[in-house]
Amino acid sequence: MSAPPPSLAIETLLRDLGPSLHRGGGPAAPLIRCPTGLPGIDRLLGGGFPRGRLSEIAGPACCGRTSLALALLARTTAAGEVVALVDGADAFDPPSAAAAGVDLSRVLWARTSKIPDALRSTEHLLEARGFSLVLLDLAPGRQTPARIPSSAWSRLRRAAAGTDTALVVLGDRRLARTFTDLAIEMSSAEPRFQGAPTLLEGLDGKVQLVRNRTGPRDCAVTVRWQGASAA
Repeated sequence: MSAPPPSLAIETLLRDLGPSLHRGGGPAAPLIRCPTGLPGIDRLLGGGFPRGRLSEIAGPACCGRTSLALALLARTTAAGEVVALVDGADAFDPPSAAAAGVDLSRVLWARTSKIPDALRSTEHLLEARGFSLVLLDLAPGRQTPARIPSSAWSRLRRAAAGTDTALVVLGDRRLARTFTDLAIEMSSAEPRFQGAPTLLEGLDGKVQLVRNRTGPRDCAVTVRWQGASAA
């Protein structure tokens, strides 16, 4: 008995398997990430902030936003990587960063007093490549960020795509919105006391994953910041 023609065999296979068939193609390459070195947050993020993507850290003052940024810088520079910080908030304090473990010799610090200049500097740094992490700090400092046009975020997202650079934006609220690939929101940290006499041991805060194009979202983790530094 002769075998059915190829076209009939394919037609039969499609009919029998139906929705179980999927379009061919190789498996997607796993995302390379920049870990923070904070186990709970890294688990929440799936290993860290993804490279080649635009991410956001948003939260009010005293939520741990600065502490998280310094942890990210410290972990990345400790791995021998070079990072860039675009300081649109004029808030970076090198001695505090060094005390947090940041290798300042591996940090390019770009200070600017105007938001448009900060955005342009970030775009140029992404185009230059060579940085594992570009951190754009737009948290209120000397000035409160005005509404940033969507075209600026579109350009930054395109500039980050296809690179080995994680672009992470800091703000007191979400600024890039739908242009982000991953976004976390941090709540105000609550003081934690211990001992007798009662002493401030640290601060407890909550980190919520509110946007994630590559995995689950709407999950949260509690973070215990040591000491009183949870800016």
